[in-house]
Amino acid sequence: MSTYSELFKFAAKAGSLEGYLFKRKDVESLANWVSNILSRYEELPANVKKDIKSDLLVVLNRVLEYGGQTVPPDLKEKIQALRDDVGSGV
Repeated sequence: MSTYSELFKFAAKAGSLEGYLFKRKDVESLANWVSNILSRYEELPANVKKDIKSDLLVVLNRVLEYGGQTVPPDLKEKIQALRDDVGSGV
């Protein structure tokens, strides 16, 4: 298991806990969250993207599977595009 993969898993769990506990009235829109994830992913070096690929695919697939009615179609398309990009080995 690579260091980046372990760090990704830790950050994902910590971010999930923070999001779960955050005051709902103060939470940024889902569109902002998705936009931040997309931009941060793009900034990652290729070696980090490679190391976190399988873990990120699990997260993105869960978002698409469990998002159901919560994720609007335009955001779902962006998440699917990221999943396709990650899955292609970029």
